[in-house]
Amino acid sequence: MHFHVMFAPSFLHLSEAQCADMLFRIRWPEGYRCPRCQSTAYSVIRTRRLPLYECAVCRKQCSVISGTVMERSRTPLSKWFTAASLIAYNCVSAVYLSRRIGVTYKTAWLMLHKLRNAMAGAVEGDLLTGLVRLDLGKANRRLIPSPDGLHPTEHPYIIGASMNGAGEPERVRIAIDWGGDTYLGKITPEGALRFIGQHVDKSASVDLTVDDWGRTGGLAIKKVGWSIEDDIRMFHHTVGAKHLHYYLQEGVYRYNTARSGTNVLTALMRVTGSGGAPDRRAIVGRPVPPQPDWTSYRDVHRMIRKMRELAAERMPGKSSA
Repeated sequence: MHFHVMFAPSFLHLSEAQCADMLFRIRWPEGYRCPRCQSTAYSVIRTRRLPLYECAVCRKQCSVISGTVMERSRTPLSKWFTAASLIAYNCVSAVYLSRRIGVTYKTAWLMLHKLRNAMAGAVEGDLLTGLVRLDLGKANRRLIPSPDGLHPTEHPYIIGASMNGAGEPERVRIAIDWGGDTYLGKITPEGALRFIGQHVDKSASVDLTVDDWGRTGGLAIKKVGWSIEDDIRMFHHTVGAKHLHYYLQEGVYRYNTARSGTNVLTALMRVTGSGGAPDRRAIVGRPVPPQPDWTSYRDVHRMIRKMRELAAERMPGKSSA
């Protein structure tokens, strides 16, 4: 099942000192700078497992893992780096990771969730620009449609993409429907406006053209969503609504980084060393998004008219047929 990560770089052969030196260069490529006063003068305390840097001006002490995904973790850095290497290339299950790097399932599960949190954080500020189109996807999609429109495990989401001149999605963003954003396989006007307000740059042109059935977007955007859904289904089967956002953002981060031409592993290593992560309690205590209501009656024809009005406002002169 994990043949695709067989060639992902492994760091298990590196010593803790070598990994600490690598992390130092990732965090401070131009040399150490105190996080409190920004001074570059410091001394090194080497009596601990990892070096401790003490500012010569304000005396603040900072470990190489302070403020990173690895903070408060006793797992060796070589195993963290290998986990980051594996998830940079595709989905990785906690069972596989625990066997690959030699940690318990509980530790592997927490490591992967912290890495996904870092990936989601890196995606958050990346607004879509240029020509933007929207479409709808369903995570945990079932082969046999439910008579109510949604199976209890299915969860719809809106996927938006910045399109290039060839009509290909250059960058994407995904937002789970927390209620009212979708209805019977369609994006609602309220959902479109909410997505635009949160994930699209104000200078962008948004194509909200819908057909006679109220469908938006196109096959190219759907394929990106399907690819992310397929990865989740293949390696995790069904993901609960509590953590689904982070699994989807993992796919978004990987896609956007690959499309930008940046080495995915290099980008993820930078993310790993540039921000903190929630602890197990915070991860387990995440709110659960409610499943949208697709059973209560809603005037679909009115929705289509409103979407076409929005399309005319966003891209004057474009046909809404």
